Amino acid sequence: MGSLKITLVTVFILSCKLSQLSASEGDRLYIYKDCLKRCISRNCDENGLLFRQNTTIQQDFWCRLFSWRCIDECKYHCMWSAVKKLENAGRQVVKFHGKWPFKRIMGMQEPASVFASLLNLLANAYMYSKLRTEFSIKSRPMVLLWHLFALVCMNAWVWSMVFHTRDTPFTEFMDYTCALSMVMGLYVAAVVRILHSQKKIVATLLTGSLLYFATHVRLLATGVVDYDYNMTVNVIFGAVGSFIWLVYAGYLSARGSRYSSRMLWFVTCSAVVLPLELLDFPPVRRAWDAHAVWHLSTAPLPLLFYQFVIEDLRYTQSRQDKLL
Repeated sequence: MGSLKITLVTVFILSCKLSQLSASEGDRLYIYKDCLKRCISRNCDENGLLFRQNTTIQQDFWCRLFSWRCIDECKYHCMWSAVKKLENAGRQVVKFHGKWPFKRIMGMQEPASVFASLLNLLANAYMYSKLRTEFSIKSRPMVLLWHLFALVCMNAWVWSMVFHTRDTPFTEFMDYTCALSMVMGLYVAAVVRILHSQKKIVATLLTGSLLYFATHVRLLATGVVDYDYNMTVNVIFGAVGSFIWLVYAGYLSARGSRYSSRMLWFVTCSAVVLPLELLDFPPVRRAWDAHAVWHLSTAPLPLLFYQFVIEDLRYTQSRQDKLL
C-alpha cells in the first residue's frame, strides 16, 4: 500500500503541474473577436444565454433540441465567418476553442465522430448479444466479468456520441471518464483472466487500479487534469493491457490454439490505428478529422475481441468438463 500511496501522490503532483489548455489561435483573431462581440451585443441577453426578441439568428429544430445557446450560435457563425476570410486570404484553417471547425448536421457538433461512435456501439452491442445468448451470467464467474466489460464499453460509446453531439463541460467529463473506464477495463479483464487463480495478486492489482481510477476521475472533475495528460493515461493503460493480452495470446498460440490469432489481430490492428488518435489534422469535408477517422477505424475491432472471448470461454468450459 505504501508504493500505491506514492504513486497516487506522484500523479497528483504531476497533474497539478500541467497547465490548462490555452486559447486556440482562432480565438485570438481580431476578425473572430470583433464578430463575436457584435453578434452577442445584437442577439443575446446580458448573460449570453437567451436570444433577444429581435435576434437575426434562426435556429432549427435540432439546435433548439440540443440547447445551443445564443452565445454558442454566435461562436459557431463567427467561426465560419473567420474561416471563410482566412481561406479567401490563402491562410491555413486554425482551431477555435480547442477544436477544428466542423459543419453541424442535425444540431450535432461533430457529426462524423458521432457516426463513428455509433458504429462502435453497435459492434459492441452485436457481439454482446452473441455472448449473452451462449453464456449466462450464472454459468461461471468469468462470464460475469465479460458481461460487465461489455456494459462498460457500450456505456463509453454512448457518452462518446453524446459528447461529440454537444460539447459541454459535463459531457466532456463523462466522455473522458467513460473512455478511461473502457481502456482500464481491457487491462483489468486481462489481469483477471490470466491471474484468476492468484486471488491475492488479483485483489491487490484491482484495488490499486480502482483507487487510481477514482483519483483520476476526481482530478478530471476539478479541472486539474488536462486533455494531454488524460490521453497519456489512456495510452499507458491501453498499452499495458494490450501487452498482457498479447503475451497470453502468444502462450495460447504456442500450445496450438487457433483462436489466439483473433487476439493477435486485435492488438496489432489497435496499435496500427492508434497514431490516428495521437495525430491532428484539419477535418476533411468539414467533418473527418484524425479523431473521427480513429473512431471509424476502431469500429470493426470489437468483432475480433469478443469472438476471442467467446472461443476462450468455450475452451475453459471444455477443460472443466473434462475434469468432471
